[in-house]
Amino acid sequence: MLTDEDFWRLVAMLGGRPELQDDRPYERLTAVLSEEPVERIVGFAETLAFKLYHLDRRALAQAVPPGADHLSDDGFLYARCAVVVAGPTAFDAVLADPAAFARFTTVEAAHADSILDVPSNAYQKATGREWEHVEEYDYETGSNEQWW
Repeated sequence: MLTDEDFWRLVAMLGGRPELQDDRPYERLTAVLSEEPVERIVGFAETLAFKLYHLDRRALAQAVPPGADHLSDDGFLYARCAVVVAGPTAFDAVLADPAAFARFTTVEAAHADSILDVPSNAYQKATGREWEHVEEYDYETGSNEQWW
């Protein structure tokens, strides 16, 4: 894993705007990571998985967007991605107060799932090989049993 400082410095390249429907920040981050040693690409993937796993909590999953009766598993994952893209302040705020999560459940924030492709794209760009790494932490909905 990367240090928090390294991870959040890289995430900051995305501009902290999870609602932005623009692939260019993700492409920039991919390009930067692809110039790093493979261990750093893997470290980014591991740290991202850990952050998403840490946000995998029933209290957050029960936050519903206006006009909906629940978040789908994918919608919950994308909203957690939006929290990470928004940066460490948003991440800490959501963990401190689950009500802060609601703003990340919008359709506009769904584009933040592009962060999930960054490590595999960077690896493929750097090595010319397919990404086969499986992260230690499973970030699929309900995987963090402690918080469900």
